[in-house]
Amino acid sequence: MQPEQQQQFIEDFGGRAKDHLYTMEQCLLNLQKTKEIEVVYQILRAIHSINEGAAVVGLSSINQTAHRFQKNLEALRDYPVEFDQKLESLFLQIVDALYLLVNKLEEPFGLTENEASKIISDTEPVFQALKAHLDLLINPQVPFAEIEQIFPLKSAVQNAADEYSKQAEVIIDGRETLIPESILKQLPRLLTHLVNNAIAHGIELPEARQAAGKSPVGQIVLRAFRQGNKIVISFTDDGAGIDVERVKAKAIEKELIKIDEAQSLSTIQVYELLYCPDFSTKDERDLRAGLGFGLDVIRTELTKLGGVISTDSKSGKGTNFTIVYPEKII
Repeated sequence: MQPEQQQQFIEDFGGRAKDHLYTMEQCLLNLQKTKEIEVVYQILRAIHSINEGAAVVGLSSINQTAHRFQKNLEALRDYPVEFDQKLESLFLQIVDALYLLVNKLEEPFGLTENEASKIISDTEPVFQALKAHLDLLINPQVPFAEIEQIFPLKSAVQNAADEYSKQAEVIIDGRETLIPESILKQLPRLLTHLVNNAIAHGIELPEARQAAGKSPVGQIVLRAFRQGNKIVISFTDDGAGIDVERVKAKAIEKELIKIDEAQSLSTIQVYELLYCPDFSTKDERDLRAGLGFGLDVIRTELTKLGGVISTDSKSGKGTNFTIVYPEKII
């Protein structure tokens, strides 16, 4: 392509881009009032045109900025986001940055690499603030204490304990820890199994606990805390702990491992067997345990939000399940 032809394409792109930016600006200014999805689609069509046009004429700085902006704008389409004044301000600041980039095309030396880098660098904090605010609007943070409002944890523990003629209490720690609402909403299904698992397999009968020098009342501690940029949910019981040899025996019986493999398994590898589908150490099925709603289901559910689960146990002391979520789960 001849330089003159390339320059003409850039000039044509600049004119169209400014029209699209004006459309976006007016739509964003009206979005708080209208709240209509068609306005969002109009904005997305405009930024998509800028994105594609910049790519065609080789304006990488505009193309990359527009593409990044488009990804943030798509949140307005994909999530029930309340378009507030802060969101409007942040979006408009990026529109202003795109205006600066496009207007530089009309100057004698065009949009130089140094000028583009400076504008992009100055806009980076706006993008960061926009992402943080969108995360908050899409998935608000709530106190961990709200788990009691959506899941009757104490009743669940009491009912399970009564069914097995056991005694147990539950303690909730880290009540003030803020966690994403999506995590809170996922927890009831996970906790249902963890509670049943703790009562059926972990907490001993009162007489057995007393013989071991423990209180006849078993204790379950549910705790939430932050660890760096991770959100951690810890579920601990002070029961008998995991019987490693029994887990191996059941795994052999279910043909998950061979007899000669059992002896070489590490403790962590044995714990991982608990996450195999339909795995249970109980000899008989009942309404609460051994029916296939196992730890494998918990792991599958966690994977949907990018979470992981691990197990630790001490014989006679109890078992801990640690669930770790990334802070950003959108």
